[in-house]
Amino acid sequence: VGFDNYRRALFSDDSFFWLAMRTTAVYVVMSVVGVVVTSLPLALLCQRARVGQAFFRTLYFLPSITPGVVVALIFYHIFGNWGQLLDNSNTALPALAILGVWALAGYNMVIFLAGLADIPPHLYEAAHVDGAGRWQQFRHITVPMLRNTLVFVTVMTIISSFQVFTSVYIMTLGGPERSTEVVAYTIFINAFAVAGQMGYASALAWLLFLAVFVFVFFQMRIFRSRQVYD
Repeated sequence: VGFDNYRRALFSDDSFFWLAMRTTAVYVVMSVVGVVVTSLPLALLCQRARVGQAFFRTLYFLPSITPGVVVALIFYHIFGNWGQLLDNSNTALPALAILGVWALAGYNMVIFLAGLADIPPHLYEAAHVDGAGRWQQFRHITVPMLRNTLVFVTVMTIISSFQVFTSVYIMTLGGPERSTEVVAYTIFINAFAVAGQMGYASALAWLLFLAVFVFVFFQMRIFRSRQVYD
């Protein structure tokens, strides 16, 4: 059919691609912000812990190796019993984002720990001698030296969040009122649940790939630093 599937996805009134893309983008923003503001502080706490450091690292990393279906089922009952968050179109997507952050924070904490280990200690010693406090050291040493690590964590979280499917399928089925219908779920519905429209679903998959590729490409070109510190 040539490019008819792409025209349908991008311009047809019966296509929910743009709605799904907008929902996915909102989910990605919430996930990226949540993962960064959660995993970096966890890494700093684990790095400075003097007792039980290995225990806490293992504890925070466990969600990353727990099967997604198991996590989704657990959170389905938690959110269902706590205010029916999944039944409200205003809270369902943030609830899914909380699950995503909980599942990804431990893995990215390990990445940040590796980045923190590469920061030369003498930079902090020099800053301390000059009278810099912990906040000033974090702002002017830790964050700049973690720039490439931050880019890596952000890019990997974006890719993972754009592909979110398991939690949506298990917990909300795209509802209520399509408030959690992300692109990956839309692809699944069209490929397997609506008369097997595999060609149309494949077109949606290529559009999703293109969106992720363009976003990640420009982000890495703009924010990645190649500076080497001696």
